[in-house]
Formats: sequence, C-alpha cells, structure tokens
Amino acid sequence: MRKPDVKEVLAISKISPVKMISYAPETEGGAKFAADCFKHGIVPSCGHTGATFAEFLPAYKKGLRHLTHFCNQMTKLHHREIGIVGAGFLLEDLNTEVICDRIHLCDDMLRLVFLRRNLAHVQMITDSLRCSHCKDGYAFEMGGLKVQLKGGEARLVEGGNLAGSTLWLNKGLKNLKDVTGLPLKDLIRTTSWNQAIELGLGKQLGKVEKGFTADLAVLDAKSFNVKAVFKNGEKCI
Repeated sequence: MRKPDVKEVLAISKISPVKMISYAPETEGGAKFAADCFKHGIVPSCGHTGATFAEFLPAYKKGLRHLTHFCNQMTKLHHREIGIVGAGFLLEDLNTEVICDRIHLCDDMLRLVFLRRNLAHVQMITDSLRCSHCKDGYAFEMGGLKVQLKGGEARLVEGGNLAGSTLWLNKGLKNLKDVTGLPLKDLIRTTSWNQAIELGLGKQLGKVEKGFTADLAVLDAKSFNVKAVFKNGEKCI
C-alpha cells in the first residue's frame, strides 16, 4: 500500500497508456490526485476504499465521477453514515461499475441498482480473472495471494474471500435481462456505450452506427451464447 502518485502512473502509462485508475480517495493527497489524473487524460476512480461520504467529497469536487465495482470493497450504506454505497445512489452523475455475476451482488441489489439509477451512469463489468475459462480446481497466485476456483467462484485459499469473478460478458448481460426484466435496448448501453463515452472513445466505439468501429459480438437470442464476432467489420469467429 502506498499513497497515490501521479508520477508513478505516468511512468506506467509510457509503457502502456493508462485510461483509468482506481484508488482510495481518503488517502493523503487523494483530491489532488484526482485533479492531476484529469490533467493527463486519465479517469480517476474510487475503489477498495474505507472513505466516509465526507471524505469522498473533496475528490468528487475535483471531478472524480467513477466508482470501481459498486458495493464491493467500499463503505456500506448506513442510516448515520451513507458511505460510498450511499454516494452511488445519492450522486446521480457518478458512473458506477457493477459486477453482474449474481455472486458479488445478490439479485435484489442488482434490481435496485438497475431499476433506480439512471442507466446512463451504470457500467456492467465482469471483474474476471484468468481462471474464467478454467475448470474447478484450477489454482494460481495473484499479487502473492493463492486463489482457487471452486463451484465457479474464485476465492482466496486463505480466508475464502472472493478474489474476483469468472463471469463472461455475454453471460453478464443474460443475468441482467433475467434479473431486472429491462429491455435489451436499454441494458446494452451499460456493456459498452457508457464506458466508451467516459474514456473519451464515444466518437468511435460503443454504437452500431455508420462511422463507428465495427467490432461486434452476435449473441443467440435465448442462450446469449456467442454466435459470431466481427472485428473492423470482418467476421473472425
């Protein structure tokens, strides 16, 4: 653990461009770090945080508008301290990522998020680990921590906490359709369009429209299994 340092981020960005970075905004210099990220075209995001709502506000006032995997590893909603979960419901312009594997969030929370928040500010993510296509029993290390896949869930060997997800994006979309009952025409923006806009790619990605990059996945209407994949308009699968 160390304090957020924009110089460190920029050094990494020279190797491979950084578009977004998650950090705990309550750390020393957290608000300034958000402002520094914006100066360099990087989206700052609040995640893995113990911040109170009041501790979050200085970074929010500097432009921070993103919450990493909403509800997971952040301060919970309480009637005397709304925490970061409360911030996600109170501040409409926050972009909230949601892991839609029905494990990280129960079905009722998924319904609450997708039926009560403006879908323009909700982003479906997978948080998938490298074991997402592996069979039960697969084990590996992540950041020095041992992880094992069991029952389709990736958990730390020591302690049993979720280490991440094994979700596939197409299955996540099916989960949302099954759980929320919302039309696909509304849900689909949370898989791509919203992300493209926030990352400054909204003029080329995220829409099936003339002038946009034709990177497309065609799904079966019932199973949501991938039937075909197009890259730059050319079918590759």
